Amino acid sequence: MGGNHHFVSNSYLVKTKNLTNNQEAQLSQKLRDTDKVQNTSFISTQVEKQDSLSRSLQPVVLIFIVLSGTLAFVVLYNLTNINISERERELATIKVLGFFDNEVTMYIVRENVIFTIFGILVGFGIGKMLTWFIITMASSDLVTFPLIIPWESYLISAAMTTVFSAIVMVVTHLKLKHINMIEARSQMSKIHILFC
Repeated sequence: MGGNHHFVSNSYLVKTKNLTNNQEAQLSQKLRDTDKVQNTSFISTQVEKQDSLSRSLQPVVLIFIVLSGTLAFVVLYNLTNINISERERELATIKVLGFFDNEVTMYIVRENVIFTIFGILVGFGIGKMLTWFIITMASSDLVTFPLIIPWESYLISAAMTTVFSAIVMVVTHLKLKHINMIEARSQMSKIHILFC
């Protein structure tokens, strides 16, 4: 580490009064006209560029939200549909035994509520990881996006999932009301014959 190298400042941070875009341009031109200033950069310009980049990402974010919401609804609906299809005789038997439609619905809904809560909590963690990945990919040498997720975003995502789950539960209730109990009666008579 020999030699007499020492640090020489070639940049200055200057604080000015609030200037309009026109005033900033005039000041920049005056400084460059002195032939002692090579370039000027204003914080307001950087903020405008950052805002512009953020606005350009908004359609992409909106597409992600819509597709994620649609996927969540489809997955919830299909899982519930499969669950009902596989247990149709069991549910019909419960109806034959005297359970009301609401009680039969709650039989399935309890499971959906547990899955929904579990999905929301796990989704928070996975969502944060995916957001970090997207932001890292979108960042460059000139612009870096910080990973800031406001608590309102967590509330909105949880509310959307809950609403989708509630819609699926309503559809489930309507489907369970129309379960064919004749199959269950024949199934019970077979069981009765076997026991006899």
